Amino acid sequence: MRRLPSYMTCISLAAIAAAVFLRYPSVVRAQAPASNAAGTTQRLTDVTRHAVVDTLAARLRRHYVDADTGAMIADRMRARLSAGAYDTITSPARFAEALTVDLRSVNGDRHLNVSYAPTSPGARPGPEGLQMGIGGPPPTVPTGPPRTGPGADAARRTNYSLGRLDILPGNVGYFDIRGFAGAPEVVGAIKSALEYLQGTDAIIFDLRRNGGGSPFSVNLIISSFTTGDTVPSLTVKNRSGNQTFTRYTYATVPTPRRPTVPLYVLTSGATASAGEDFTFVLKNMHRATIVGGTTAGAGHNNANLDIGEGFNASISFTRVMDPKTGAEWERVGVTPDVPVEPARALDVAHALALKTIAANTQDPRLRRILDLTRETVEAQATPRAVPAATLAKYVGEYEGGRTATVENGRLMFSNRAGFLPDAFAALNDSTFAFGAIRIGFEHDGAKIRLRIIPPEGEPLTYARVK
Repeated sequence: MRRLPSYMTCISLAAIAAAVFLRYPSVVRAQAPASNAAGTTQRLTDVTRHAVVDTLAARLRRHYVDADTGAMIADRMRARLSAGAYDTITSPARFAEALTVDLRSVNGDRHLNVSYAPTSPGARPGPEGLQMGIGGPPPTVPTGPPRTGPGADAARRTNYSLGRLDILPGNVGYFDIRGFAGAPEVVGAIKSALEYLQGTDAIIFDLRRNGGGSPFSVNLIISSFTTGDTVPSLTVKNRSGNQTFTRYTYATVPTPRRPTVPLYVLTSGATASAGEDFTFVLKNMHRATIVGGTTAGAGHNNANLDIGEGFNASISFTRVMDPKTGAEWERVGVTPDVPVEPARALDVAHALALKTIAANTQDPRLRRILDLTRETVEAQATPRAVPAATLAKYVGEYEGGRTATVENGRLMFSNRAGFLPDAFAALNDSTFAFGAIRIGFEHDGAKIRLRIIPPEGEPLTYARVK
């Protein structure tokens, strides 16, 4: 089985195991080192530490994306070894951690890391370097038989790192993507997710917790929101294998194709690698509005290489850039179009989506409902603190079994006996909103009355009975 390089930064094990992009046929799978009779991990020796660092330095010089920087990092590792920085480390896991810290100390490349994985050895590149198998016409979506075994089962159990789907008020789709898996079976999972969202009027992709994965899944989803005309999305340069190629969007996709639906992407400092690819390409295509924080700045493709004694090293071996401008996101990240605290990004993007949908509709009734819903979402994004004593005055049961309660400083309202209550956002100290519905509380002497204001039709008032 061949090892396949990908973007990999803080992604789930299942997604890493599923990566299928940039094949390099010139590598062979390394053999796992023999375990001792008891099956326990051997403690490190000085000979082992030197052997691992020597191999790691050689891999960096040969394969790192920039030759001069690779040499600098290699020299740094050898200097740390000579200075005795690792002499007292006998735990393989601790040794891997120490090497990772020193690898990243030169230029902050987040794709550089060392792991101890004696049962899952990395690849051994051939003399011609890491080959990507490039060339030919613009690609079509790869297909293949479903995988089997523990890796496939783990990928299935995490739903290929595809998270929650939802339809938010105002018919805005929501898709939480925690990582980009690359196994053939992820195509069906992505297809089902996008089919679920195909009736929405806008879509929000939540990548705030997305640490990376396979550019294959990235390209599949991006292509679902472009036309059938293939367009260049990235240029990739591989120093080790002396190759350059341009990635194109897919001409045909098995998913619903929606080239005009408004898109929004939520980002944070944890959005990395393939998550940044997705963000970077859609922003450069002017196809999505990016909302949240600047991304991590992990902009290389990486390969997991064997460095001996049960250790693997993730080494960046390509530069990835915009085909038109040559811009990269390595170390600088992708800046959002709408900078906002990531915790507030969903409400802000939701409000923007509602505003866009309202601007595109010719139906005044629908536009009013969308505007009211947007006002509610904006109130949720910047919550108003109503005094606890004021909220307490509204608590009780009103005519028709309607009830108002307070939970965690928020007004909860149920319109019928037995109905689950909903959290209403405060517009002011006496008016509250849920979607396009408004409720207000009025004082009639010592009595409190509830007023329900629908988006259309007559407002109705109800006396408190308990």
